[in-house]
Amino acid sequence: MRAKCKQCNYPISTCICDAVSLVIIPIKIIVIQHVKESANAKNTARLIKLCANDVEIITTDSISEMELLASRCSVQSTALLYPSERSIALESQREHIASALKTLLVIDGSWKQAYAVLQQFPWLSSIPSFHFEHAPSTQYRIRHTRIRKGLSTLEATAYTLNTLYNIDTQPFIKLQEAMQDNWRGPKSHQRET
Repeated sequence: MRAKCKQCNYPISTCICDAVSLVIIPIKIIVIQHVKESANAKNTARLIKLCANDVEIITTDSISEMELLASRCSVQSTALLYPSERSIALESQREHIASALKTLLVIDGSWKQAYAVLQQFPWLSSIPSFHFEHAPSTQYRIRHTRIRKGLSTLEATAYTLNTLYNIDTQPFIKLQEAMQDNWRGPKSHQRET
């Protein structure tokens, strides 16, 4: 087993700590991570937690934590980032959402896994949900989706923070880029010129 960095939890040879810059955010972000996604080394949820000051990751196998989350989520101050038949375009409600929002719930996993999370925890459907009308193109090259304009969890979170609060989210994008660059091949294994 390879030694891992204690801060970023990546193998020492692909450590991304040099690329981490803290972003102060005005809300709490709770990433609900499908249990299979939590084992994926290329998931971007852990990058969000490295980069922002108030982020919590709960895996779907932590039933007690999910029950606690359900009890503390208020429909007046919590939003779910998930495109559904009832979701509203985030951009169209910017001022209203930004002023009322205290907690943003983001589901981390493939589209199939995200749907499974909603089925497993039906209370999530009672939380107001939002989708993107003008999502940027993804810069995430490691994994692909057939969903048009599909973003990584990190990109979706960054876009939300930028849209609602005009936060400079380049530190998120740079961290994702560093992870992708290291995934292609650790610096220590690249040929020197």
